[in-house]
Amino acid sequence: MKKQSTLKRALALGMSATMVGATLAGCGGSASSTAATSTETASSAATEAEATTDSDKPFAGTTLTWYTTLNGNVSDNFANLGDTPWAKYVEEQTGITIEFQHPTQGSEAEEFAVMLASGEYPDIIEYTWTTYSGGAGAAINDGVIISLDDYMADATNLSKVMQEHPEIGKMIKSSGGNYYCFPCLRGLESPNKTEFSSGFLYRADALKELGFDQVPETIDEWEEVLRAAKAAGYSKPFTTRKEWVKDVWSAAYDNWGSFYVDDGVVKNGLIEDSRKDFIQKMADWYAEGLLDNDWMQADKKSTQTDFVSGNCILGYAPFGQGLGNYTKAMMEADPNFKEDYIQANNIYDQSGASAAISSQCKNVKAAVWLLDWLYSEEGQICYNFGIEGESYEMKDGKPVYTDLIMNNPDGMSVAQALAAYTRASTSGAGIQSEDYIDQYYAQDNQKKALELSMKTDMGEHMFPPTSVSEENQDRYSEIMSQVKTLADEMEASFICGTTPMSEWDSYQQKLKDAGIEEAVQMMQEAYDTYMAN
Repeated sequence: MKKQSTLKRALALGMSATMVGATLAGCGGSASSTAATSTETASSAATEAEATTDSDKPFAGTTLTWYTTLNGNVSDNFANLGDTPWAKYVEEQTGITIEFQHPTQGSEAEEFAVMLASGEYPDIIEYTWTTYSGGAGAAINDGVIISLDDYMADATNLSKVMQEHPEIGKMIKSSGGNYYCFPCLRGLESPNKTEFSSGFLYRADALKELGFDQVPETIDEWEEVLRAAKAAGYSKPFTTRKEWVKDVWSAAYDNWGSFYVDDGVVKNGLIEDSRKDFIQKMADWYAEGLLDNDWMQADKKSTQTDFVSGNCILGYAPFGQGLGNYTKAMMEADPNFKEDYIQANNIYDQSGASAAISSQCKNVKAAVWLLDWLYSEEGQICYNFGIEGESYEMKDGKPVYTDLIMNNPDGMSVAQALAAYTRASTSGAGIQSEDYIDQYYAQDNQKKALELSMKTDMGEHMFPPTSVSEENQDRYSEIMSQVKTLADEMEASFICGTTPMSEWDSYQQKLKDAGIEEAVQMMQEAYDTYMAN
């Protein structure tokens, strides 16, 4: 991989999030071709879509169960996704009753495992299937979900998308070559604005007060800023949620703590030499107090509080509810505060899930028809904009959000209102539109963040949405379970100073003893197979 000279480029490797390659596992597609509707597609769909009539409801009266996590912006106002205006509108337009099932927030992984162990599955299961033990192919072999090969002819809308963008078809096949899901797509061409949703946030006003006229780009330049901030009294110069701390900065060392691709060669950053330099830097920052010493407990609420209250000068958060909410809160607290005091650098975020049909689905054809409807012109508008006359209106041939979304009379934030009337901001099976993101990111600093995000070559290095071959699945899962546990424990221990860096070589040997090099070879084979298809 060519050494990246600026943090803006280096960090692109750090959070591969919303580029769809990481995100069939998350939400999207691959490095070279991802998924979300273009502006033209969304506008055309809004213009041409017609209201569904009874004759367009072949499965009216059918009831389907649908398992999905409940996004926090939904749960703030609704106990169940089925209670939202979006879900009720989908039921009205399709004639299908949907009973949504949600795991308890904070216990999603545990309750998903319990559901699998029970052997009792809902009709539709939304999940990041590339993270299933052994991949989507294993989920089919385990009898959890079904292959969709025999049903793709009925999925006319998704099939049309795949015909026009063949790369998407590769993304939704298991390593065994079976179609397995209705994906969350963030763009039909890459790059596009919907691929990017998170980034560095910094206090531009504080930066100037500390004597920095130029925005730092390299990690060394940011280190200088953080030291100055610490000396000026900032108690937590840099903070973010605990799950993001390592991923945010590792790319400054051309490293990523998982699998990535470098000129066709699959690597795992955990055992690359650069990993030691990165962890050493984080340990130094922790010891100096530049990194939030409470990072292991940091969450969404605490990081916003620290940023807004002035405890930190640099953070990392989503562009929407993070950058948007931070700016709003600070402007309310200080009438003289300007939105351009908070700026964002580029980075990616991981989110979303794709919908598969379970082996116990009572009416597979109805489930296929319902999910495929989301990729129709009408379904795309519903997914991104909700209900015409309520959440959006047509202006100059384009859907435009009403004040119900942008200035909600009941006090909902924009993120909460979008989560109630659409699914674009919370993800799931469907196609995101750039028209949605252009309006959601309404502040100038959010728009600038998107512009910066487009300037990256991260797509060249992202591992595509595929998994190891079926014969390797059990061994791969065994290896990576040990590797993840070991890496999480040891790297946190190194950063916090509990374990000295002199133990690094011993830690690396433990990773190799666990079989990480064998896992890399398995993923190389999976990558080669994917690229050859």
